[in-house]
Amino acid sequence: MPTIIATPGASNANSYETLAEANEYFDERLPLNPPWIASGDLSIQALIMATRVLDAMAQPYKYFVPASGSTPAYYRTRRQWTGAPSTTTQRLAWPRIGMYDRNGNPIPADVIPYELKAAESELAGQLQQGDRTLDNTVVTQGIKSVSAGSVSVTFKDDIAVQVLPDAVLNLLPPSWFTDELVTWASPSEEFDVI
Repeated sequence: MPTIIATPGASNANSYETLAEANEYFDERLPLNPPWIASGDLSIQALIMATRVLDAMAQPYKYFVPASGSTPAYYRTRRQWTGAPSTTTQRLAWPRIGMYDRNGNPIPADVIPYELKAAESELAGQLQQGDRTLDNTVVTQGIKSVSAGSVSVTFKDDIAVQVLPDAVLNLLPPSWFTDELVTWASPSEEFDVI
């Protein structure tokens, strides 16, 4: 059975919150969809995996999108947490320095804010129902529209995959992460293999 270690700044932490904190979040959430399984390995695994997904936002990730149709090649850099880790020994991206709550108040460098815990709970609840970390096939195939009469399918020129569901992102203050960045590639890079 996995064990949750939710000590802020710990070198072996694997969750931003305890199971009791997640249960409290779901006690206050309506409607209870997704339903939350309040105990056992599945709940603990869901919280640990949700932390991993949220933590990945701290890792820079830049990828190349080749030219398609009238759209030239470009690089897409995904969102990242702002601020910086509080210590050099902490395992997780949070706690962080230089962070502010929704009201502009500084968040202490040894605190995991409620909003992050709520986002972890929400994502964990969705993970209990299915793997939200998989690519959405409609998005990755780039389907823009489908018509029934005379069958017609239109594909997008630009395909952007959203890792975190809106229900999770909406719980986090926008100032906590950077905007996704798009930079055009030079003509010589259009043929590079990345």
